[in-house]
Amino acid sequence: MATNAQRMTPKQVSRAGTLVAALDIGSSKIACLIGRVDPASRAGFAFLGGGRQQSRGFSGGAITDIEALERSVRLAIEDAEREAGERIESVILGITGPRVSARLAEAEIDLSQKEISAREVRKVWMAALDRDPCRDRDLLGAFPIMYGVDDQDDIRDPIGMIGGKLRVLLNVVTAPKSLVKNLKECVNRAHLKVERIVPSSLASGAGSLIEDEIENGAICVDFGGGVTSVSVFLNGAPAGLDLIKLGGAHITGDIAQGIGTTFAAAERMKTFYGTADLEGPGLAERIEAPRLGDDGRLSAHRMPRGDLALIISPRVEEILEMIGACLARSPLSPILPRRTILTGGSSQLPGVRDAASRILDRPVRLGRPVDAEFLGENYGTPAFSTAAGLIQYVVRGFADASQAGGLSATAGGSSGRRVVRRVLNWIRENF
Repeated sequence: MATNAQRMTPKQVSRAGTLVAALDIGSSKIACLIGRVDPASRAGFAFLGGGRQQSRGFSGGAITDIEALERSVRLAIEDAEREAGERIESVILGITGPRVSARLAEAEIDLSQKEISAREVRKVWMAALDRDPCRDRDLLGAFPIMYGVDDQDDIRDPIGMIGGKLRVLLNVVTAPKSLVKNLKECVNRAHLKVERIVPSSLASGAGSLIEDEIENGAICVDFGGGVTSVSVFLNGAPAGLDLIKLGGAHITGDIAQGIGTTFAAAERMKTFYGTADLEGPGLAERIEAPRLGDDGRLSAHRMPRGDLALIISPRVEEILEMIGACLARSPLSPILPRRTILTGGSSQLPGVRDAASRILDRPVRLGRPVDAEFLGENYGTPAFSTAAGLIQYVVRGFADASQAGGLSATAGGSSGRRVVRRVLNWIRENF
Protein backbone atom coordinates (compact mmCIF):
# COMPACT_ATOMS: atom_id res chain seq x y z
CA MET A 1 0.00 0.00 0.00
CA ALA A 2 1.42 3.37 -0.97
CA THR A 3 2.31 5.89 1.71
CA ASN A 4 0.84 9.38 1.77
CA ALA A 5 4.10 10.77 0.40
CA GLN A 6 4.26 8.23 -2.39
CA ARG A 7 0.71 9.09 -3.46
CA MET A 8 1.58 12.77 -3.90
CA THR A 9 2.38 13.31 -7.58
CA PRO A 10 3.15 16.36 -9.71
CA LYS A 11 0.15 18.33 -10.90
CA GLN A 12 1.24 18.20 -14.51
CA VAL A 13 1.21 14.38 -14.67
CA SER A 14 -1.97 13.81 -12.70
CA ARG A 15 -4.26 14.47 -15.65
CA ALA A 16 -4.54 11.71 -18.21
CA GLY A 17 -4.50 13.07 -21.75
CA THR A 18 -2.32 16.08 -20.98
CA LEU A 19 0.12 16.96 -23.77
CA VAL A 20 3.78 16.96 -22.70
CA ALA A 21 6.37 18.48 -25.05
CA ALA A 22 10.11 18.21 -24.52
CA LEU A 23 12.61 20.59 -26.09
CA ASP A 24 16.26 19.58 -25.87
CA ILE A 25 18.67 22.33 -26.93
CA GLY A 26 22.11 20.84 -27.48
CA SER A 27 25.32 21.84 -29.18
CA SER A 28 24.86 19.51 -32.16
CA LYS A 29 21.08 19.19 -32.50
CA ILE A 30 17.77 20.53 -31.25
CA ALA A 31 15.10 17.91 -30.65
CA CYS A 32 11.43 18.30 -29.82
CA LEU A 33 9.31 15.29 -28.77
CA ILE A 34 5.58 15.39 -28.06
CA GLY A 35 3.69 12.88 -25.94
CA ARG A 36 0.35 12.53 -24.18
CA VAL A 37 0.07 11.40 -20.54
CA ASP A 38 -1.34 7.88 -20.48
CA PRO A 39 -1.35 6.15 -17.07
CA ALA A 40 -2.39 2.90 -18.74
CA SER A 41 0.85 2.80 -20.74
CA ARG A 42 3.95 1.22 -19.26
CA ALA A 43 5.90 4.32 -20.28
CA GLY A 44 3.33 6.60 -18.66
CA PHE A 45 2.80 8.43 -21.93
CA ALA A 46 1.87 7.85 -25.56
CA PHE A 47 4.43 9.17 -28.03
CA LEU A 48 2.86 11.30 -30.77
CA GLY A 49 5.76 12.65 -32.81
CA GLY A 50 9.04 14.48 -32.90
CA GLY A 51 11.28 16.80 -34.85
CA ARG A 52 14.97 17.61 -35.00
CA GLN A 53 17.16 20.30 -36.48
CA GLN A 54 20.85 21.03 -36.57
CA SER A 55 21.73 23.28 -33.65
CA ARG A 56 22.73 26.78 -34.66
CA GLY A 57 23.55 29.64 -32.34
CA PHE A 58 24.24 27.43 -29.32
CA SER A 59 27.65 25.99 -28.47
CA GLY A 60 29.22 24.56 -25.32
CA GLY A 61 26.22 25.49 -23.19
CA ALA A 62 26.14 29.15 -24.27
CA ILE A 63 24.04 31.13 -26.73
CA THR A 64 26.22 32.53 -29.50
CA ASP A 65 23.49 33.76 -31.89
CA ILE A 66 19.97 34.05 -30.49
CA GLU A 67 18.42 34.72 -33.92
CA ALA A 68 19.93 31.53 -35.38
CA LEU A 69 18.95 29.56 -32.29
CA GLU A 70 15.38 30.83 -32.52
CA ARG A 71 15.11 29.63 -36.13
CA SER A 72 16.42 26.17 -35.24
CA VAL A 73 14.04 25.91 -32.28
CA ARG A 74 11.08 27.04 -34.34
CA LEU A 75 11.80 24.53 -37.13
CA ALA A 76 12.24 21.62 -34.70
CA ILE A 77 8.94 22.46 -33.00
CA GLU A 78 7.12 22.81 -36.31
CA ASP A 79 8.44 19.39 -37.44
CA ALA A 80 7.27 17.80 -34.18
CA GLU A 81 3.82 19.40 -34.34
CA ARG A 82 3.39 18.31 -37.95
CA GLU A 83 4.31 14.70 -37.13
CA ALA A 84 2.22 14.62 -33.94
CA GLY A 85 -0.78 16.32 -35.49
CA GLU A 86 -1.03 18.53 -32.41
CA ARG A 87 -0.29 22.14 -31.54
CA ILE A 88 1.64 22.69 -28.33
CA GLU A 89 1.56 25.71 -26.07
CA SER A 90 4.40 24.95 -23.65
CA VAL A 91 7.55 22.85 -23.38
CA ILE A 92 9.76 21.21 -20.79
CA LEU A 93 13.14 22.73 -21.67
CA GLY A 94 16.42 20.87 -21.26
CA ILE A 95 19.40 23.07 -20.38
CA THR A 96 23.07 22.15 -20.46
CA GLY A 97 26.46 23.77 -20.16
CA PRO A 98 29.36 24.25 -17.75
CA ARG A 99 27.50 27.01 -15.90
CA VAL A 100 24.71 24.64 -14.81
CA SER A 101 26.00 23.41 -11.46
CA ALA A 102 24.99 21.40 -8.40
CA ARG A 103 25.87 21.65 -4.73
CA LEU A 104 24.83 19.83 -1.57
CA ALA A 105 22.80 21.57 1.12
CA GLU A 106 21.89 20.12 4.50
CA ALA A 107 19.65 21.14 7.37
CA GLU A 108 18.18 19.85 10.59
CA ILE A 109 15.05 21.03 12.40
CA ASP A 110 13.59 20.34 15.84
CA LEU A 111 10.39 18.33 15.99
CA SER A 112 9.62 18.31 19.75
CA GLN A 113 8.79 14.63 19.54
CA LYS A 114 5.79 15.12 17.30
CA GLU A 115 4.62 13.24 14.24
CA ILE A 116 6.27 14.21 10.96
CA SER A 117 3.92 15.45 8.26
CA ALA A 118 4.49 16.85 4.78
CA ARG A 119 4.59 20.28 6.44
CA GLU A 120 7.69 19.35 8.49
CA VAL A 121 9.36 17.86 5.42
CA ARG A 122 8.82 21.07 3.47
CA LYS A 123 10.10 23.02 6.46
CA VAL A 124 13.41 21.14 6.53
CA TRP A 125 13.68 21.55 2.75
CA MET A 126 13.33 25.30 3.09
CA ALA A 127 15.81 25.39 5.96
CA ALA A 128 18.41 23.70 3.75
CA LEU A 129 17.79 26.13 0.89
CA ASP A 130 17.83 29.20 3.15
CA ARG A 131 21.30 28.36 4.48
CA ASP A 132 22.92 29.11 1.13
CA PRO A 133 20.60 31.23 -1.04
CA CYS A 134 21.16 31.30 -4.80
CA ARG A 135 22.49 34.74 -5.72
CA ASP A 136 22.40 35.75 -9.39
CA ARG A 137 21.34 32.21 -10.24
CA ASP A 138 18.00 30.54 -10.91
CA LEU A 139 17.04 27.48 -8.90
CA LEU A 140 16.30 24.62 -11.30
CA GLY A 141 15.72 21.93 -8.71
CA ALA A 142 16.46 20.84 -5.15
CA PHE A 143 16.30 17.09 -4.77
CA PRO A 144 16.20 15.36 -1.36
CA ILE A 145 18.80 12.59 -1.40
CA MET A 146 18.69 11.36 2.19
CA TYR A 147 16.70 11.77 5.40
CA GLY A 148 17.41 11.08 9.05
CA VAL A 149 15.28 11.17 12.20
CA ASP A 150 17.20 11.37 15.50
CA ASP A 151 19.76 8.54 15.39
CA GLN A 152 18.03 6.62 12.63
CA ASP A 153 19.21 7.13 9.06
CA ASP A 154 17.80 4.16 7.17
CA ILE A 155 14.55 5.95 6.31
CA ARG A 156 12.63 5.78 3.06
CA ASP A 157 9.72 7.99 4.07
CA PRO A 158 9.86 10.16 7.23
CA ILE A 159 6.17 11.07 7.11
CA GLY A 160 4.26 9.48 10.00
CA MET A 161 7.35 8.92 12.13
CA ILE A 162 7.85 10.57 15.54
CA GLY A 163 11.16 12.09 16.62
CA GLY A 164 13.04 15.02 18.06
CA LYS A 165 15.02 16.04 14.97
CA LEU A 166 14.57 15.72 11.21
CA ARG A 167 17.45 16.22 8.79
CA VAL A 168 17.83 16.17 5.03
CA LEU A 169 20.57 16.37 2.38
CA LEU A 170 19.53 18.19 -0.81
CA ASN A 171 21.09 18.26 -4.26
CA VAL A 172 20.59 21.90 -5.31
CA VAL A 173 20.88 22.62 -9.05
CA THR A 174 21.19 26.19 -10.35
CA ALA A 175 21.98 28.09 -13.54
CA PRO A 176 22.88 31.73 -14.30
CA LYS A 177 19.86 33.99 -14.53
CA SER A 178 21.12 35.42 -17.83
CA LEU A 179 21.31 32.00 -19.50
CA VAL A 180 17.87 31.01 -18.28
CA LYS A 181 16.36 34.34 -19.31
CA ASN A 182 17.81 34.20 -22.83
CA LEU A 183 16.73 30.61 -23.41
CA LYS A 184 13.22 31.46 -22.27
CA GLU A 185 13.22 34.47 -24.57
CA CYS A 186 14.24 32.26 -27.48
CA VAL A 187 11.37 29.82 -26.80
CA ASN A 188 8.91 32.68 -26.24
CA ARG A 189 9.77 34.03 -29.68
CA ALA A 190 8.48 30.72 -31.03
CA HIS A 191 5.17 31.58 -29.27
CA LEU A 192 5.64 28.94 -26.59
CA LYS A 193 5.82 29.06 -22.82
CA VAL A 194 8.56 27.31 -20.85
CA GLU A 195 6.69 25.17 -18.35
CA ARG A 196 9.82 24.03 -16.58
CA ILE A 197 13.59 23.97 -17.07
CA VAL A 198 15.37 20.68 -16.39
CA PRO A 199 19.14 20.06 -16.45
CA SER A 200 19.80 17.91 -19.52
CA SER A 201 22.16 15.61 -17.62
CA LEU A 202 19.38 14.68 -15.17
CA ALA A 203 16.95 14.22 -18.05
CA SER A 204 19.41 11.82 -19.72
CA GLY A 205 19.43 9.72 -16.57
CA ALA A 206 15.66 9.80 -16.27
CA GLY A 207 15.39 8.66 -19.87
CA SER A 208 18.14 6.00 -19.88
CA LEU A 209 18.04 4.35 -16.45
CA ILE A 210 15.64 1.58 -15.58
CA GLU A 211 13.62 1.83 -12.36
CA ASP A 212 16.01 -0.44 -10.45
CA GLU A 213 18.99 1.76 -11.35
CA ILE A 214 17.25 4.94 -10.23
CA GLU A 215 16.09 3.38 -6.96
CA ASN A 216 19.32 1.58 -6.07
CA GLY A 217 21.84 3.95 -7.59
CA ALA A 218 23.57 4.48 -10.93
CA ILE A 219 25.75 6.94 -12.83
CA CYS A 220 24.67 8.16 -16.26
CA VAL A 221 27.28 9.51 -18.69
CA ASP A 222 25.83 11.30 -21.72
CA PHE A 223 28.30 11.78 -24.59
CA GLY A 224 26.81 14.87 -26.20
CA GLY A 225 28.07 16.81 -29.16
CA GLY A 226 29.75 19.73 -27.41
CA VAL A 227 29.88 18.46 -23.82
CA THR A 228 29.74 15.23 -21.86
CA SER A 229 27.46 15.30 -18.83
CA VAL A 230 27.53 13.10 -15.75
CA SER A 231 24.53 12.56 -13.48
CA VAL A 232 24.26 10.50 -10.31
CA PHE A 233 21.07 8.91 -9.00
CA LEU A 234 20.73 7.65 -5.43
CA ASN A 235 17.69 6.54 -3.46
CA GLY A 236 15.35 7.30 -6.33
CA ALA A 237 16.55 10.90 -6.60
CA PRO A 238 18.88 12.95 -8.82
CA ALA A 239 21.81 13.25 -6.43
CA GLY A 240 24.47 15.08 -8.43
CA LEU A 241 25.64 16.33 -11.79
CA ASP A 242 28.80 17.52 -13.44
CA LEU A 243 29.99 18.31 -16.93
CA ILE A 244 33.06 17.78 -19.10
CA LYS A 245 33.71 20.46 -21.74
CA LEU A 246 34.49 17.85 -24.37
CA GLY A 247 32.18 15.75 -26.51
CA GLY A 248 31.62 14.06 -29.84
CA ALA A 249 32.25 17.25 -31.80
CA HIS A 250 35.80 17.36 -30.45
CA ILE A 251 36.39 13.83 -31.73
CA THR A 252 35.10 14.95 -35.13
CA GLY A 253 37.36 18.00 -34.99
CA ASP A 254 40.37 15.79 -34.27
CA ILE A 255 39.57 13.71 -37.36
CA ALA A 256 39.15 16.79 -39.55
CA GLN A 257 42.46 18.25 -38.38
CA GLY A 258 44.28 14.92 -38.40
CA ILE A 259 43.62 13.97 -42.00
CA GLY A 260 42.92 17.42 -43.47
CA THR A 261 39.25 17.25 -44.37
CA THR A 262 36.03 19.16 -43.70
CA PHE A 263 34.09 18.81 -40.48
CA ALA A 264 31.13 17.30 -42.36
CA ALA A 265 33.33 14.68 -44.04
CA ALA A 266 35.00 13.89 -40.71
CA GLU A 267 31.58 13.43 -39.06
CA ARG A 268 30.59 10.99 -41.77
CA MET A 269 33.84 9.02 -41.33
CA LYS A 270 33.30 8.88 -37.58
CA THR A 271 29.72 7.69 -38.00
CA PHE A 272 30.41 4.97 -40.58
CA TYR A 273 33.94 3.82 -39.75
CA GLY A 274 34.84 5.23 -36.35
CA THR A 275 36.05 3.01 -33.51
CA ALA A 276 37.87 3.52 -30.23
CA ASP A 277 39.07 -0.09 -30.19
CA LEU A 278 42.71 -0.30 -31.21
CA GLU A 279 42.68 -4.09 -31.13
CA GLY A 280 39.34 -4.83 -32.76
CA PRO A 281 38.68 -6.50 -36.10
CA GLY A 282 38.75 -4.73 -39.44
CA LEU A 283 41.47 -2.18 -38.63
CA ALA A 284 43.39 -3.08 -41.78
CA GLU A 285 40.37 -2.28 -43.93
CA ARG A 286 40.92 0.69 -46.20
CA ILE A 287 38.16 3.27 -45.91
CA GLU A 288 37.16 6.40 -47.77
CA ALA A 289 38.96 9.44 -46.36
CA PRO A 290 38.39 12.48 -48.60
CA ARG A 291 40.94 15.25 -48.16
CA LEU A 292 41.08 18.92 -49.04
CA GLY A 293 43.25 19.66 -52.05
CA ASP A 294 45.17 22.80 -52.91
CA ASP A 295 42.06 24.18 -54.60
CA GLY A 296 40.02 23.85 -51.39
CA ARG A 297 37.93 20.99 -52.77
CA LEU A 298 37.62 17.45 -51.43
CA SER A 299 39.43 14.78 -53.38
CA ALA A 300 39.14 11.02 -53.00
CA HIS A 301 41.63 9.26 -50.73
CA ARG A 302 41.68 6.05 -48.74
CA MET A 303 43.33 5.14 -45.46
CA PRO A 304 43.44 2.17 -43.07
CA ARG A 305 40.59 2.14 -40.57
CA GLY A 306 43.21 1.62 -37.88
CA ASP A 307 44.63 5.10 -38.57
CA LEU A 308 41.20 6.57 -37.86
CA ALA A 309 41.07 4.60 -34.59
CA LEU A 310 44.44 6.08 -33.62
CA ILE A 311 42.87 9.55 -33.85
CA ILE A 312 39.64 8.68 -32.04
CA SER A 313 40.95 6.54 -29.18
CA PRO A 314 43.14 9.16 -27.40
CA ARG A 315 40.30 11.70 -27.28
CA VAL A 316 37.83 9.10 -25.97
CA GLU A 317 40.32 8.08 -23.27
CA GLU A 318 40.89 11.73 -22.34
CA ILE A 319 37.16 12.29 -21.89
CA LEU A 320 36.80 9.13 -19.81
CA GLU A 321 39.77 10.07 -17.61
CA MET A 322 38.18 13.47 -17.00
CA ILE A 323 34.95 11.72 -16.03
CA GLY A 324 36.90 9.55 -13.59
CA ALA A 325 38.45 12.66 -12.02
CA CYS A 326 35.01 14.26 -11.83
CA LEU A 327 33.63 11.27 -9.90
CA ALA A 328 36.66 11.16 -7.60
CA ARG A 329 36.18 14.77 -6.48
CA SER A 330 32.43 14.45 -5.95
CA PRO A 331 31.27 15.12 -2.37
CA LEU A 332 29.30 11.88 -2.70
CA SER A 333 32.35 9.82 -3.68
CA PRO A 334 32.19 7.63 -0.52
CA ILE A 335 28.81 6.26 -1.56
CA LEU A 336 28.78 6.64 -5.35
CA PRO A 337 27.12 3.69 -7.08
CA ARG A 338 29.30 1.56 -9.32
CA ARG A 339 26.79 0.81 -12.03
CA THR A 340 27.42 3.14 -15.00
CA ILE A 341 25.32 3.76 -18.11
CA LEU A 342 26.67 5.39 -21.27
CA THR A 343 24.29 7.18 -23.59
CA GLY A 344 24.37 9.94 -26.19
CA GLY A 345 25.38 9.78 -29.82
CA SER A 346 29.13 9.17 -29.35
CA SER A 347 28.52 6.31 -26.91
CA GLN A 348 27.60 4.21 -29.95
CA LEU A 349 31.18 4.22 -31.24
CA PRO A 350 32.64 0.67 -31.09
CA GLY A 351 35.09 0.29 -28.23
CA VAL A 352 33.75 3.15 -26.08
CA ARG A 353 32.01 0.86 -23.59
CA ASP A 354 35.09 -1.33 -23.11
CA ALA A 355 37.29 1.72 -22.70
CA ALA A 356 34.88 3.17 -20.13
CA SER A 357 34.77 -0.06 -18.15
CA ARG A 358 38.57 -0.19 -18.09
CA ILE A 359 39.30 3.46 -17.30
CA LEU A 360 36.45 4.03 -14.84
CA ASP A 361 36.88 0.58 -13.28
CA ARG A 362 33.11 0.11 -13.14
CA PRO A 363 30.55 -2.16 -14.78
CA VAL A 364 29.25 -0.29 -17.81
CA ARG A 365 26.32 -0.81 -20.13
CA LEU A 366 25.18 1.15 -23.17
CA GLY A 367 21.89 2.94 -22.60
CA ARG A 368 19.17 4.14 -24.89
CA PRO A 369 15.75 5.55 -23.96
CA VAL A 370 14.11 3.02 -21.64
CA ASP A 371 10.89 3.45 -23.60
CA ALA A 372 12.59 3.16 -26.98
CA GLU A 373 9.89 0.86 -28.34
CA PHE A 374 7.35 3.63 -27.78
CA LEU A 375 9.51 6.20 -29.58
CA GLY A 376 10.00 4.24 -32.78
CA GLU A 377 13.10 3.72 -34.89
CA ASN A 378 13.87 7.39 -35.44
CA TYR A 379 13.81 8.55 -31.81
CA GLY A 380 14.48 5.40 -29.78
CA THR A 381 18.26 5.79 -30.02
CA PRO A 382 20.88 7.00 -27.50
CA ALA A 383 21.08 10.31 -29.35
CA PHE A 384 17.56 11.11 -28.09
CA SER A 385 17.98 9.95 -24.49
CA THR A 386 17.85 13.52 -23.20
CA ALA A 387 14.75 14.54 -25.17
CA ALA A 388 12.94 11.35 -24.17
CA GLY A 389 14.15 11.82 -20.62
CA LEU A 390 12.55 15.26 -20.40
CA ILE A 391 9.17 13.59 -20.84
CA GLN A 392 10.09 10.76 -18.46
CA TYR A 393 11.34 13.31 -15.94
CA VAL A 394 7.84 14.75 -15.72
CA VAL A 395 6.15 11.35 -15.70
CA ARG A 396 8.41 9.99 -12.93
CA GLY A 397 7.68 12.97 -10.67
CA PHE A 398 10.94 13.28 -8.70
CA ALA A 399 10.68 14.90 -5.29
CA ASP A 400 11.80 18.51 -5.64
CA ALA A 401 12.01 21.07 -2.84
CA SER A 402 11.90 23.89 -5.39
CA GLN A 403 8.41 22.70 -6.34
CA ALA A 404 7.37 21.97 -2.77
CA GLY A 405 3.72 22.76 -3.27
CA GLY A 406 2.96 19.81 -5.50
CA LEU A 407 5.59 17.11 -5.24
CA SER A 408 6.34 14.08 -3.15
CA ALA A 409 8.01 14.55 0.21
CA THR A 410 10.40 11.62 0.02
CA ALA A 411 13.54 10.86 -1.90
CA GLY A 412 12.76 7.24 -2.66
CA GLY A 413 14.79 4.24 -1.59
CA SER A 414 17.29 3.78 1.23
CA SER A 415 21.04 3.43 1.03
CA GLY A 416 21.87 1.62 4.23
CA ARG A 417 22.07 2.41 7.94
CA ARG A 418 24.06 5.47 9.03
CA VAL A 419 24.59 6.65 5.42
CA VAL A 420 23.28 10.18 6.10
CA ARG A 421 25.55 10.68 9.07
CA ARG A 422 28.51 9.19 7.21
CA VAL A 423 28.11 11.46 4.18
CA LEU A 424 27.41 14.60 6.19
CA ASN A 425 30.42 14.01 8.46
CA TRP A 426 32.65 13.43 5.44
CA ILE A 427 31.40 16.65 3.83
CA ARG A 428 32.01 18.65 7.01
CA GLU A 429 35.56 17.31 7.27
CA ASN A 430 36.51 17.93 3.66
CA PHE A 431 34.58 21.02 2.53
